Amino acid sequence: MRYALVLLLLLLSPAPARADIGGFTLSSRAAPVSVLLTTDLLPVPAEPQGEVHLSYTQTELGAGPIGRSVASSLWPGAAVGTGLPQLLGFAYPIQVNAAHPGGPADESKSGMKASANASKAESFAGARQEVPFVLTAEGLASSSVSTASGSEARSTAVSSAQTITLLSGLVVLSGVRFESVAVSDGSKGSGTSTFAIAEITVLGQKFPVPSPAAPPDGLLKALEPLGVTLTWPSAATKLEGTSATSTSRGLKLTVDVTVLRAELGLGGILDGILTPLLPKELAPLLTPLRKLEVIVGDTEAVANASASSALTPPDAPAPVAPVAPPPPDAAAPVGDVPGSPPVAGVTPPKSVTPVANARTRTGSLLDFPGVPALLVVAGLGVAALGAFGMKSFGTFLLGGAPCPSGHPTGVPDLRVKP
Repeated sequence: MRYALVLLLLLLSPAPARADIGGFTLSSRAAPVSVLLTTDLLPVPAEPQGEVHLSYTQTELGAGPIGRSVASSLWPGAAVGTGLPQLLGFAYPIQVNAAHPGGPADESKSGMKASANASKAESFAGARQEVPFVLTAEGLASSSVSTASGSEARSTAVSSAQTITLLSGLVVLSGVRFESVAVSDGSKGSGTSTFAIAEITVLGQKFPVPSPAAPPDGLLKALEPLGVTLTWPSAATKLEGTSATSTSRGLKLTVDVTVLRAELGLGGILDGILTPLLPKELAPLLTPLRKLEVIVGDTEAVANASASSALTPPDAPAPVAPVAPPPPDAAAPVGDVPGSPPVAGVTPPKSVTPVANARTRTGSLLDFPGVPALLVVAGLGVAALGAFGMKSFGTFLLGGAPCPSGHPTGVPDLRVKP
């Protein structure tokens, strides 16, 4: 009976109210494998000089509504992927795009798909990938999704791979999955970021990964002779007010190409035979790469939303009860404050002598708004002098000298008939 009463109270209790979200900003991106190249062949001051992301996806969604999604099987970075039309006049071909409201609403190619509308932006990329002598990936896929509903805004980024073979089989990773989720409901942000790697194989020796917290024992020592430095993945979620940012930095393998060439027996052949035959300027052609970085699993999700605030009318002021005037005091002088009886506890204002307005004085004929009187008099004088001068000039031309024949001079009166 007691449990039934508790269940009845839970059913009858009102559910907690959830505020609808107003403005929001969402973004997500995922790349299962990224290859960064450092070379001396390209005169670029920044490092790396080249980059490529396999099965890359990205989405953006805002409260415009504005949505955008990108998917690419081979993404060369934003500088080339989005800047190529400005440089060469045509778009990078290995990609699909979707946008709202400009369109297209969706686009798909082999192994790539993107879609976008007012409440959801989604992209997917997945296919078998192979970069000669660098890596071969089976079951490579990534997806980025940004959605907004009435109660929350959510971004999700996932990247996964069944098997990734690096450097022609020197290093093999299997069972790779990275995921980042960020959520905002307008009042607070939340999120999670996780990753998992089932097994890593180095030169045929298998290293199972029982826990993602740290690399397996002996793995780092097995990679040192090959000139390979391993940086273990990290996952974190940062919360600031209503926003959440979840990131997972993937497993990074940094390959020192010079050490690897020496371990494989290639350095002595190239340096001892070909280097003396080439000019100093062409020496970088023998070692085009100085450093090779492979990042396995990289995801990021960002969500930020604000609650929609409905405008509520202000509370009406409480009615004030009318106060009856007290009976007049016999001792109070009459006529101090004309027009209203005295009120107890209130000092009547002193009478103020009205001040005459300067604009109410009697106007003069020379008062023109905005024009000084001296200018008006000067203008009238100039006009009079001009009229007198024109009249004298006309008299000089037409009637100033007598006629030799004795005829009358001047302008005849045309109104009189001869």
